[in-house]
Amino acid sequence: MKKQIFTMLIALFLLVGLSACGGDNKNEDSTKENEKETTEENTEKEESAKDEAEDNTKENNDVLRVGMELKWPPFEMADTNGNPEGISVLIAEELGEYLGREVEIVDLSFSTLIPALESEKIDIIIGSMGITDERAEKIDFSEPYMYFKLISAVNKDSKIASVEEMFSRENLKFVSPKSFMAIDIIKEKANNPTVLEFDDKSAATLELANGNADAFVVDAASAVQISKNYPDTVEVIYEPVYISKVGMGVRKGDKELLEKANEFISKLDELGVNDKIKEQYDDKLNEIVGKGYDFYLYED
Repeated sequence: MKKQIFTMLIALFLLVGLSACGGDNKNEDSTKENEKETTEENTEKEESAKDEAEDNTKENNDVLRVGMELKWPPFEMADTNGNPEGISVLIAEELGEYLGREVEIVDLSFSTLIPALESEKIDIIIGSMGITDERAEKIDFSEPYMYFKLISAVNKDSKIASVEEMFSRENLKFVSPKSFMAIDIIKEKANNPTVLEFDDKSAATLELANGNADAFVVDAASAVQISKNYPDTVEVIYEPVYISKVGMGVRKGDKELLEKANEFISKLDELGVNDKIKEQYDDKLNEIVGKGYDFYLYED
């Protein structure tokens, strides 16, 4: 009898021990499960934050920052409320629509456009910038989308009758905004010239109108406008000094944007962009230059 009781006690003891062990395993499994759920939750939060950051970056990248100087009507200018408008603004907005990107016009002095592009303050230049070898060392240019005929605004007291005379006479003083391609043309063709460089067109114009310079080689619209603003002291020589190919400028190595810009330029007629420009600005161009937008579309 005692033996049976002893056997039963041992069995009971073993049963309790096994139950306790089983409970410990369950607790351990439950802890591991909780840890797993917490880890998965944290991972999901991290991935969500990462996705949100990527979305924000994508959203920022969707804004196409276009650099130009809003002082060159009717190409780059601002309305009475300070809102950008003009032919280059229209082209920029149409490019943005073609790319599916919002456009932000960034108004900068012409001489700072390339540095701003290099420092990533803007994404592209659409600002009547002529394509030159010197500029192409710093940025990449698209195919030409316009052709600017550079002509001359001259001071009447200088009595310059032709481009040939302007470049053959010795020691004439020329004015130009910094970084304008006309500077290289003047230095190459003129006879021992002095070139006075200014931060913007307005300062250069005043120097010419006040008789402190002889000539200002500039685009046709600007030359005619200068002569209208200062009819007593400035006149225009319409003979082209140079025909400048105008392109869009992008950062070196930005092949994707350059490819898209060229694609867009090749479809300007197909997309109706040139027709929109003519419809909105031909009257203004005829008023300013005496010619419509076709004057700028073709090299000849």
